[in-house]
Amino acid sequence: MHLEFRHLRVLLTVAEAGSIRRAAARLQLSQPATSAQLKRIEHELGGPLFIRSAEGVKPNENGQYVLRCARDLVVGFDRLREYARSAAEADTETAAPLRAGGTAGPLVPLLISTLFELVPERRVTIDARRSVHTLVKGLSRSKCDIAVFGEFPGFPLPVGESVATRTLLREPVFVLLSEDHPLARQETVSLHDLRGEEWAMPEADESGVHAYLHLTCQAAGFTPHIAHVTPDLSVAQILVAGRRAVCGVWPTTDVPAPGTVQRPLLDVPFHRRLQLAWNTESVPPELVDAVGERLLAGYLSLVRQRSQYLAWWEAGGEEFALGEDR
Repeated sequence: MHLEFRHLRVLLTVAEAGSIRRAAARLQLSQPATSAQLKRIEHELGGPLFIRSAEGVKPNENGQYVLRCARDLVVGFDRLREYARSAAEADTETAAPLRAGGTAGPLVPLLISTLFELVPERRVTIDARRSVHTLVKGLSRSKCDIAVFGEFPGFPLPVGESVATRTLLREPVFVLLSEDHPLARQETVSLHDLRGEEWAMPEADESGVHAYLHLTCQAAGFTPHIAHVTPDLSVAQILVAGRRAVCGVWPTTDVPAPGTVQRPLLDVPFHRRLQLAWNTESVPPELVDAVGERLLAGYLSLVRQRSQYLAWWEAGGEEFALGEDR
């Protein structure tokens, strides 16, 4: 047997307890196991260290010397461990924060809660942006470490060489209609059937959302009329409820506003890719994998909370959203 640090604690426990029976209880071992271990330790150190009697055990002269040395070693080790832990905690407190970002959508709160759970010891700062271009620029310039955003097909967002991206899923656009609209009686709506409608849209930006709508509608045989521009969905909902417009909405959006209904578009002509992006120099691969898994699980939980989205998902939408070609 080779003498190990844990054996010193056994010797000290036996000495402090004054009996092998009491020492065994403190060590959470059986009395025979404790007695056998003590004999092996004594053999390794050259002979008996305790005087056994009916009243218990007490150290002999050799044992007293060994116990003094053992106490010094144990105290020194405890100090070493305490210092190392304190130093590590200080390093964590002074380390640069993990900078997270995103654009409006369900993945931003999911990303925040995910990082809080996965790296609770790390300070996390949040920079949620309306402009996806500003967000991606921050990633490229190492001003942001990890982020989530949407990207429209045909309009890739340029990221720097140190930034990697991963598509989590493809998210469809549903159309928001007045509940009095004739198309509201249908379970799904063809994009071509919206050719005579006025559209309410968010402001045009570097994401290409307006251009993507034009290209998608032109492929369906018409040019969309964007009559209203507003960054506020509640304003768009008022326009839709009053039959002044239709608008696209993400299917994870909360229950439709009064007087409106959501309907899936046939053949998913309009969608975006939900992207996870990270700086490869500041975010380790294992954290990226864990974040990606948690984000996808959180998103699927949202799907189950939206009855219409869940119906679309179970009717073949899941294959589109999570297919290998995403």
